[in-house]
Amino acid sequence: MRNCRRGRRRGRFVARLRSLRGAGFAVGAAVVVGVVLVGAVPLAAQQPKLPDHDSLIAYLDSMYRAQSSHSIMTMTVVRERGTRKLTLEAWTKGEKDALVVIRAPAREAGTATLMTKDGLWNYAPRADRLIRIPTGLLSESWMGSHFTNDDLMRETSYDEDYTSTLSWTERDGKRYLQVTMKPKPDAPVVYTKLVFLLTPGDWAPVVWEYYDQDKLVRKMTFSDVRTVSGRELPMRLELQPMDKPDEHTIVQYDEMQLNVSVSDDLFTRRGLRRVAGS
Repeated sequence: MRNCRRGRRRGRFVARLRSLRGAGFAVGAAVVVGVVLVGAVPLAAQQPKLPDHDSLIAYLDSMYRAQSSHSIMTMTVVRERGTRKLTLEAWTKGEKDALVVIRAPAREAGTATLMTKDGLWNYAPRADRLIRIPTGLLSESWMGSHFTNDDLMRETSYDEDYTSTLSWTERDGKRYLQVTMKPKPDAPVVYTKLVFLLTPGDWAPVVWEYYDQDKLVRKMTFSDVRTVSGRELPMRLELQPMDKPDEHTIVQYDEMQLNVSVSDDLFTRRGLRRVAGS
């Protein structure tokens, strides 16, 4: 009888032990699965919150301009037929007023491009003529460089002429803020898509890509980042046409001032003639 009772107690003990082992396995499996699932969530959650769309686009529109600006630049144009350098002086005010004057070489000194709310003009100092640039020529080369009239003067607006989306992306193991822009109907632009990569924290430009349909046709890279009036801005821009790998144009900002005093008179024919001849 005692042996029988011992057998029953031993059976209940073994059964309980087996049930605990099973529960332990289930708990252990749940923990492992939980770790996997919890570990998987942060991978998506690690993506920081995207910045305010309107604030970012407004920043891009005024990045090198601010409320006003004055700068001295060296433009180096490398083409198959040779290399040439231009020294440029530029002023901007608000969203529409801009003036760029060539200071060197001497044979081109005084040549200028003026933009106001009324349009875009080139100034030839020898003939003392101001020639209007029609909208259809915004994509034409500026002074033989790989930059277009619109690149240099920015007559188009990222806010008014494009529909844009923000996202996060990775290139070479680094995270960037990506701005993808597509032109609005009837916008006076050439490229069917723009892709801008910016640093996440300070929105400093890194690479801007220009597409014709899905084909990358040119690329602008930025370097030599410096703090200018509280903004992190690259002082060196290199524009590379993808169909001409041996050619490029570099713009190096030698001096840059933002939010400086700039007279409205500067963006008139009289003001243009005055600074172009100085």
